[in-house]
Amino acid sequence: MSENSVRLTVEKLVYGGYGLARENNKVFLVRYSAPKEFVEAEILEEKRDYTEAQVKKVIIPSPHRREAPCPYFGSCGGCQLQHLDYETQVSQKNDILRETLSRIGRIANPPLQDPIRSDLEFGYRVRVQFKVKNQKVGFFRLGEKELVEIEECPLAHPRINALIPHLKEVAQRIRELQEIHVFYSPKEDKFLVRFITPIETDRSLLEKVKDDFLPKDVVGVGDYSRLRLILTKRYWIGTEYLFVDAGGFTYRVSGDSFFQVNYSLWDRFIQEVVKGVSFRKAVDLHCGVGFFTLPLAKVGNFIEGSDSNPSAVNDATYNAKVNQVDNAVFVKADAYRHLKSRGGEVLDLVLLDPPRSGLGDKERDLLLQNKPERIIYVSCNPSTLARDLKVFLKGGYTLERVRLIDMFPQTYHIESVSVLRVDR
Repeated sequence: MSENSVRLTVEKLVYGGYGLARENNKVFLVRYSAPKEFVEAEILEEKRDYTEAQVKKVIIPSPHRREAPCPYFGSCGGCQLQHLDYETQVSQKNDILRETLSRIGRIANPPLQDPIRSDLEFGYRVRVQFKVKNQKVGFFRLGEKELVEIEECPLAHPRINALIPHLKEVAQRIRELQEIHVFYSPKEDKFLVRFITPIETDRSLLEKVKDDFLPKDVVGVGDYSRLRLILTKRYWIGTEYLFVDAGGFTYRVSGDSFFQVNYSLWDRFIQEVVKGVSFRKAVDLHCGVGFFTLPLAKVGNFIEGSDSNPSAVNDATYNAKVNQVDNAVFVKADAYRHLKSRGGEVLDLVLLDPPRSGLGDKERDLLLQNKPERIIYVSCNPSTLARDLKVFLKGGYTLERVRLIDMFPQTYHIESVSVLRVDR
């Protein structure tokens, strides 16, 4: 065993997909390990509170360990859990959600219901963001900007994988291409593709790329720039939106609008949010294209959705019309502004679906001032969820139920739905 290696017994998985181990009063977070395994791990980085390591050799394997189906697993940074069977992935995520709510949220016995598993372990993603470097297409290594070139991604819908050879052709022709974003509609069997470059791509070149090097089912392409997390559209060629079906509704989704990536869970995700709901007036603070707003409108009197993305709000307004939903309206506003504009109004329900960072202090304060009868909190980060729930429970709410929805198999990401009711 080398000086840079250590032998460890892994206790459990923690958020991020790491195995937790302790040795000589030190905490280790071990990539690609499994609970109850005895491993030889290579030390990657010593940090103040823990040491990051990676499995070098499995000495005593977990009975739940499997051969990862993807040849890029361990080098590509997209997946963290392919080495575990799917049941173990879901149960470990549920344990992480429970432990996080208990530790950060101070919720002694979180009312967790049975997790909702994905219908598909693989091939579930209808949105994929490919990285491009030196005209090669793939994904970055974990925590690095080094590209792992790929032939296919097992998480992507098979139709997106069939597009990859064409995307590689395009990468040879657009100079300084940095990213390629693909959105696929199973309903229409069509694609939208966004190309991200630091300088504008000549329009005639992009037209030629679309016509000569991409299949006809790529109906729209866009030229974009990126400044940190913000994408800016320079121009678009062809169709700017696709239609998808979910939960009995048809949604228009434009190239600049967000939509849930796991198409196998769309219907059940909507059902979980709408279950047992009725209201006179409701607000959906992160409405997107109306994914939850329209189904909620069917079980209540009036709902107002808001989003800071103007493309999403335009789509949502159109979607209400095309689905003949006349008791839902949409406004362009961030969550804080929308809540502030409704200060003093009686709200029966507020739906939250914030980004990974969770709610801001001012947003939580306004919610506690308004005291809606019920809050439904859709979360993609158990840590910020637990922090926000702690504030709501102190502020006079009871947590009725929490449910994991495994939107992202093979990865550490944890999506959940929590329902709170005000104490009377």
